[in-house]
Amino acid sequence: MTREEEIGLQEKQKLIEESVLDEEFKQRYLNSYFEELHLSSQETDWNIMIFKAMEFKEFEDCRAFMNLLDDRDFVVKYKHILDSKFEELEN
Repeated sequence: MTREEEIGLQEKQKLIEESVLDEEFKQRYLNSYFEELHLSSQETDWNIMIFKAMEFKEFEDCRAFMNLLDDRDFVVKYKHILDSKFEELEN
C-alpha cells in the first residue's frame, strides 16, 4: 500500500467516525427537541414529527418548508403529509 493510499484510508476512517458522532448528536438533539414539544412518543419517523411540529407564522417557516420540496424522493414518500401542510397554508 502506498503512502497516499494509507493517508486516504485514514481520512476515510476519520470521516466515518465523525459521521457516527454527528448522527449520535443529531439523535440526542432531536430526542430532546421533540420531548420538549410533547409529541407522541409512538411516532418513530423524525420527518413526520417535524411536520407535526411545523407552524407557518413567519416567512422563514414557509421557506424551510419549501426547501423540503427540493428532494423528489422525500416529496413522493410524504406526499399526503405535504398536502395537508399546504392546506394549512391556505387557511
